[in-house]
Parts: sequence; C-alpha cells; structure tokens
Amino acid sequence: MLKNLTTQALFFIGIFMAITWFQESSLLSTSGDTKAPDFELLDIQGNKINLASLSDKPTLLFFWAPWCSVCKFTMPNLQDFHEDNAEQFNVVSVALSFQHSDEIVNFMHENEYQFPTLLGNDALAQDYKIQGYPTYYVIDTKGVVVSKSMGYSTEIGMLLRSTIL
Repeated sequence: MLKNLTTQALFFIGIFMAITWFQESSLLSTSGDTKAPDFELLDIQGNKINLASLSDKPTLLFFWAPWCSVCKFTMPNLQDFHEDNAEQFNVVSVALSFQHSDEIVNFMHENEYQFPTLLGNDALAQDYKIQGYPTYYVIDTKGVVVSKSMGYSTEIGMLLRSTIL
C-alpha cells in the first residue's frame, strides 16, 4: 500500500511540474542572455520609475491584477519578503488589468503594503509576456532575467527563486 501511495504521489508531482513548466514556457527566457524589457511607469504616488533605477540590487517584479484572488493571497507573503529582504532585493509590484488607478491605490493603502507599486499597462504586459496572474520575474543588477514563476508563492518560495543569483 505504501508503494502505491508513493507512486501516486510521484505521479501527481510529475503532472504538477509538467503543467507548471508548460505555463511558464511562454514567459521570458531565463537562459542568462535575456534582458528585461525596459519601462517607465508611474508608481501609486505619481513618481516615474524605470527599470534602470532599480539596478542597485536584484529586483523581484510581481505582476498582478486587483481581481485576482491568488494575487491577494500571495501579497502578504510578498510584504513579508519585502520586509525581511529589503537590503538584498528590490521588491516591486506591477498592477495590470485594472479599471482605474484609484482601485490600486486604495487596495494598497487598505492593506498597508509597503513595497513600491507601479501602474502597468497592456504594452508592458505584452513585453513581459504575462499570460496569468500572479507572474514573478527576478532581474539581476545587469537587467538580465534570471528567474520566473507563476502562481501562488510563499515567502520561502520567493526567497528560493531569488537566491539563484
């Protein structure tokens, strides 16, 4: 019986990993030579932020939508990651697929999230090949994409994705 359970568990893990690989295969490459697309966006305070201004340390870009329930479950973990790793990493969320910037500003203030949040657009979503939410990219100090992921993540998961640098 234990052998049967082990076989079933390995089968489901294999299926999960195959689905994850398939979902992430359409994202930007992490082969080491893919530069992250540059951008200049407004943050929720109205300041212009570009990718080059984040090159002082590796950056975790978190793409999300306000209607995405998985994003909402993940954001407290993102806040914890930001608080615990602010000296080593920039943590920047990029809101997409919203009706008006006020819904993003209000959401961030209501939840007291402290990480910078940028107001993204359809062109940026295309540049970063966003197919679902949330999507994460880790960008090194040279602007190269070194890690990518989609879906829910714990703080430990974010740290593991980010420490491959």
